[in-house]
Amino acid sequence: MIDLDKLITIDPSSPNIKELIPKEKGIYFWFDKTTDELMYIGTGSGVKGLYNRIIGQHLNPKYIEYRAKVHNKEKDKFQLENPIIRERDGAPGIDQSAFRKNIGRTFKIKPGIHTVNYIKENLVLKYKLIDGREELMILEKKLILKLKPKLNISHKYKISNKLY
Repeated sequence: MIDLDKLITIDPSSPNIKELIPKEKGIYFWFDKTTDELMYIGTGSGVKGLYNRIIGQHLNPKYIEYRAKVHNKEKDKFQLENPIIRERDGAPGIDQSAFRKNIGRTFKIKPGIHTVNYIKENLVLKYKLIDGREELMILEKKLILKLKPKLNISHKYKISNKLY
């Protein structure tokens, strides 16, 4: 499958983080800096690959969801009690990234810069470039099922007769 010991490692608090994250497709892993516990698995399979997912979403404090219809009042209670307020209309916002949202839910951390700071202070990023989008999706599902990372709580993959 993937040898987690042979992944490329990056400290998200690095001052030149934007130059370190590739714009190719790949699978990424967030590990606890202190315990080396695997916390989250994800993929960057869009136009700018890993760069868009890591820089544009996970490490971008402005990546906020203001649409109330997609907020989960129960699961997102803490972030909704401590929202980012949009200036133009006063709408409450919470983290939009599933990864950051799960950090907020699990550790009771406020959205935006607070979850981004949590990532920079407590986690380390590891990744592997993989070009095929379908291969990435299958690999991600298999690894989440096998390794059960603490923060992949949004993924409820069922074992079926498929490869994942």
